[in-house]
Amino acid sequence: MKEFYTDTVSSVRVEGTFSNWFEIRSGVGQGCSITPSLFLPPMDWVLERTEHKGFLGVTLGDEVFTDLDFADDVALLAEMLEILILSFDVMRQEVCPFDLEIN
Repeated sequence: MKEFYTDTVSSVRVEGTFSNWFEIRSGVGQGCSITPSLFLPPMDWVLERTEHKGFLGVTLGDEVFTDLDFADDVALLAEMLEILILSFDVMRQEVCPFDLEIN
């Protein structure tokens, strides 16, 4: 898998004109069939630990929602700003083993 993403280059096409080639140094390919297998297990691991160590969650009726996530976009949910900040710090620590970055 690592070799699949090593020395990867890309170009951008706008109205039929291609840009110069540039190196891709991080991330996984959008639309690539192996992307979910590479990305989702680590994200599930990070979210599980972030939720477990924090007091995340907002209550809607009888349900508690801790996060909204889609692919590499995550929104943490909390009823108090202080809890949200603490959970963000936990998440920042949990992504380190995967060399992921939060921006």
